[in-house]
Amino acid sequence: MMKFLNKVVCALSLVMIGFSLSANARPLTGVQDIKLNISPLGHYSKQCGLSREAFERALLGGIPEGDIRLSNSSSYWLHTRVTTVIFDTTNCVSNVEVTLYANTRYFNPATQQELSGRVEVWRAGGLYSSVSESHQVQVNNALRKVGRKLHEAWKKDQY
Repeated sequence: MMKFLNKVVCALSLVMIGFSLSANARPLTGVQDIKLNISPLGHYSKQCGLSREAFERALLGGIPEGDIRLSNSSSYWLHTRVTTVIFDTTNCVSNVEVTLYANTRYFNPATQQELSGRVEVWRAGGLYSSVSESHQVQVNNALRKVGRKLHEAWKKDQY
């Protein structure tokens, strides 16, 4: 009975060591460059003064230069979507979603084919409301904060 318990304890120890080692592999480890994809803006977004170019500047403004580079050939891509509605003719509400995806390949045993797909690596965003005259500033500040959050998470995962 004692030998059996020793084997169980050893097996559990090995499993726990394996879990602790795999827990050290963080999702942003090794990310060096990203592609930026900003979804087209809807009619209400334009009425609230939002622009895709300003989104790019704001989002990347939160990431210090040289840490994460912009590239057209990266397997990581940062997808940004801003959905806006207007109420009472002057109040704008925007849902900001920023998601980092990794392109990946996998083998499907059922079809015996190698396929490509994407995996969500990181996500942030929120709901922002203001009057239409200051809405671009509000959304830009939100995107800058999201860029900083991405950089902080990236920095933490590099060590």
